[in-house]
Amino acid sequence: MNTVAVTPAEPRPRSTLVTVVAWLSLVWSALVTLGALTNMLVLAVTPASTVNASVNRLTQDTIFQLLPAPYQFMAHHIHLVALVKVAWWAAVLVASIGILRRKEWARRAFVAMLGIEIVLVVIGLALGQSLGMTVATQLASRSRSGQVPPGMGSGLALAGLVGIGIIAILVWLLYTFRSARVREEFAGAGRAA
Repeated sequence: MNTVAVTPAEPRPRSTLVTVVAWLSLVWSALVTLGALTNMLVLAVTPASTVNASVNRLTQDTIFQLLPAPYQFMAHHIHLVALVKVAWWAAVLVASIGILRRKEWARRAFVAMLGIEIVLVVIGLALGQSLGMTVATQLASRSRSGQVPPGMGSGLALAGLVGIGIIAILVWLLYTFRSARVREEFAGAGRAA
């Protein structure tokens, strides 16, 4: 009787980049999920009258009227915002665990999440710059010199550069996780399991 020696398939090498991104994402999303759960707990135990009084005080402020509509909506729907934060970051946490295990569904979910984050950061950057310019204009019109306070322009520029840097990193991660090399790594892990 002939016996054929079967050697187990060699495990494919795991990308260090994917592993590091997965661990960073896992740690970050775990911390933010815990923070969001704490926020929900605080909102749940705080009497509704206290929450409503705080929101009413906030919305009567003249600066609040300068905020773009999405921020005003969020202030009026803090329970919904807290729930969405918990759901979002819990989903990122689950996807991060899946990425560590090299699951294809997790890679796809992570790519979708990166795309959504890119859109949100672009919108947040645009709204933030718009709000900053509105506040700068208001402050300049109230000052005797008619000028923006020192440092405000450079602060807006720095915020813009940081926002663009974050967008660049997210786009790079999006393309990396969509690359053939990473797709192959995840497909190979699926066949080996």
